[in-house]
Amino acid sequence: MPYLTPGGLHHYSQDLDGRQSITLPLPMVYEAAEQPKWEYRTVTIDPREEAPLDDARLNELGAEGWLLAGIAQFPGGERVTRIIYCFVRYAQ
Repeated sequence: MPYLTPGGLHHYSQDLDGRQSITLPLPMVYEAAEQPKWEYRTVTIDPREEAPLDDARLNELGAEGWLLAGIAQFPGGERVTRIIYCFVRYAQ
């Protein structure tokens, strides 16, 4: 059962023999870091005219450092008229 004291958060636990022990929290260390810069790329496909991205094309983009972040499909009537692939990577 955790409780807060002036010294920090402590947690009582029992070992296999039933004895109580105190588990102290690990110290947190914060380091200043630069804010990452991101680069974005979208690939738009009309599935009525071309096939969606296949594994080979996705692997090519991955080899260039692009990470697939999302896919959006836009219906037009009964069919999907546009597929947008959204990619992100660290700016180079």
